[in-house]
Amino acid sequence: MFVSFDEAQQLDDLGADLCLVGAGVMGLALTSHLLSHSQLRILLVEQGGLIDTEALSAVPEELNSGDVPSGILNSRAMGFGGSSRRWGGQALPFLPLDFSERAFLPDRGSWPISHAELQPYYQMAAEFLALSPLPFAADLWRDASLRQWFGPSQQLEINFSKYSPIAYLASHLKGRIARSPRVTCLLDAKVVDLQLSPDGRVAEAVRVRSLSGKEALLKAPTIVLCSGGIENPRLLLASKQAGRLGLGNGHDLVGRYYQDHVGFYGARLEPLNWRLFQHLFASFVAGKQKYLPKLQLSQSEQIAHSLLNVTGNIAFEASPQSPLQAARRLVRRLRGQRGEGSGLADLRLLLRSPSSLAPIVASYVKGRTNLPRDARFFLMGNAESEPLRDSRILLSDQTDAYGAARPVVQWLLGDQTLAALRAYFQAVKVSLEGAGIARVHLSPYLSDGPLNWKDKAYSLYHHMGATRMAASPREGVVDGNCRVHGVDNLYVAGTSVLPTGSASNPTFTSLALTFRLAQHLASQSGL
Repeated sequence: MFVSFDEAQQLDDLGADLCLVGAGVMGLALTSHLLSHSQLRILLVEQGGLIDTEALSAVPEELNSGDVPSGILNSRAMGFGGSSRRWGGQALPFLPLDFSERAFLPDRGSWPISHAELQPYYQMAAEFLALSPLPFAADLWRDASLRQWFGPSQQLEINFSKYSPIAYLASHLKGRIARSPRVTCLLDAKVVDLQLSPDGRVAEAVRVRSLSGKEALLKAPTIVLCSGGIENPRLLLASKQAGRLGLGNGHDLVGRYYQDHVGFYGARLEPLNWRLFQHLFASFVAGKQKYLPKLQLSQSEQIAHSLLNVTGNIAFEASPQSPLQAARRLVRRLRGQRGEGSGLADLRLLLRSPSSLAPIVASYVKGRTNLPRDARFFLMGNAESEPLRDSRILLSDQTDAYGAARPVVQWLLGDQTLAALRAYFQAVKVSLEGAGIARVHLSPYLSDGPLNWKDKAYSLYHHMGATRMAASPREGVVDGNCRVHGVDNLYVAGTSVLPTGSASNPTFTSLALTFRLAQHLASQSGL
């Protein structure tokens, strides 16, 4: 059931076995799994309501510092469903190499679990998101000219992101949670800190506050922080008692090693073989599933040259007057979405040049996205950022509308990220031009010289690593089961536990870890 904090009367003892802080992707995944596989009574605490309140979740511009601003605005949302309101549902697992010891990384940390150990939980995450069983690295092309240039033994390999048809999890799970007698979702209740036992070994309660100033302590035998890559470390840092630096922060690691993915438009592509160009880059739809081709720096290339992970996909700029753009605007209007321009003008544009509809219709029949031939094409690189100790989340002297300290986001980038981008786009040039697919014009910002590559880098809104996982409390904040080192009953779920970030969207791997945590909690409880 759903309860408004301001309207709730009895909060002293809700009888919960488990308190989940945050009703976003991870909180909803935990709730869904535990409803099906345990008898645990769950208290789900959400800062927002049933509608989106993005403005209150944003970090002010002046508190977003570092080498490159880490994407905050338009990426985070409070409210039931959390950032699934923003997330497109793109899923791609990390590579086996991402879990390995990579000695070239300073302060790299160590994954306390293996890629193989996570496989059954990737499957659970795929089922939760209703993904198809088609392999992420399927050889869909069956084209020898492509396999000659792209594959595990080449510089680049092809993988596919899958898009969940139920990415907006609030809509998918709202009814189930509303009907369940074992779940109480407390809305409009921001957790400002956690109450500790005198010895600091137990998190006894979460302190919640509303915008009206109402406050309460909510107790549960087990607490899980599921509130996002920035909010999770903020909560640990804010929980200061008896002179401590924060909860789980005995070694000054909470907030450190913050990472994001680096977006970088590193090349303009000039198609030479239009058939192969579309074959390689156009996304496609099979059933209800959308697939996006990704050109990834192969694991063999990463190992051979001690490189961070990089992947990339096509982007293009088409004229607003192109038939494809007109057709897209009309489709959006037919779906009830508002858009720019006049629907009648777009229809006239298409009727004036009916032959232009042929490639659009042909692509639709094949389930492929139509790439307009008159567009300008670019390759957008998504690069792993190295885990740096001084790249971190801190607490500001400023407070938010709830009276809680605001987080400071300080994202730092190292030279190894630039080295990986250079190697990746050079491999793109060699491969695409060698295969006769496209001429590749590299960005001058990739070259040595007076241009600062960080001026063209941007965030992909993937907030990771600031409560990272490690076997030892001297290396990380949580252990292999996502339990905070030194605290018996406190866990963290989400992207903040990732020791390294790969180059894939991190939500899918975080979901796999969350389902692993869900099984652990169910087995520990015996309920």
